[in-house]
Amino acid sequence: GYGQVYESNSLTLSSALMQASLPPPKVYRVEDQLESLAKTLEDALENSDIVLLTGGISVGDYDFTLKASEVCGVETVFHKNRQKPGKPILFGRKGTKLVFGLPGNPASVLTCYYEYVLEAISILQNRSITLFQQKAQLVNHYKKTVGITHFLKGQVNGDTVLSLDGQESYKLNSFAKANCLIIIPENSSVCEAGELVEIHCLPI
Repeated sequence: GYGQVYESNSLTLSSALMQASLPPPKVYRVEDQLESLAKTLEDALENSDIVLLTGGISVGDYDFTLKASEVCGVETVFHKNRQKPGKPILFGRKGTKLVFGLPGNPASVLTCYYEYVLEAISILQNRSITLFQQKAQLVNHYKKTVGITHFLKGQVNGDTVLSLDGQESYKLNSFAKANCLIIIPENSSVCEAGELVEIHCLPI
């Protein structure tokens, strides 16, 4: 309806998980209510080794993910990282069960999945499925504020990599074109064209 957005996170995450040779995940849809979310999370924890929640992890009036995880006895390992996109990310444990609270914006969700969730799956299953890392020369100049790591959608071609347009966390079009994530560390402010940067190659 008017003013609403399409829900894409369940589709992209399901596809990414199956690409990692995991079975299709069970998908829950819950209203932004603490009691409903806590009840659903409790059910998911009983039936899954890893639970991924998308949305509701920031500081808005209807962001109940952190509180719901606490109600369910999930121990918070970390909440919020100095990164963009995906700053509000939550990681917690309940016994041997792992819980990831991923931001709601679709590009944030995929970025956090590839940088955190896939790493956890790789460790749990003793499989080498994390993103391949390499260095490449940045084609275009990039500037940012010191103190936050940026994960940029990019296109790597041989020894060079291009930072794509449309880096906003609510946009998926750049992810559709990307074959890597470019890592601009938090202590950097400017990356000049031709500078070597670290990239994490996305599965294709």
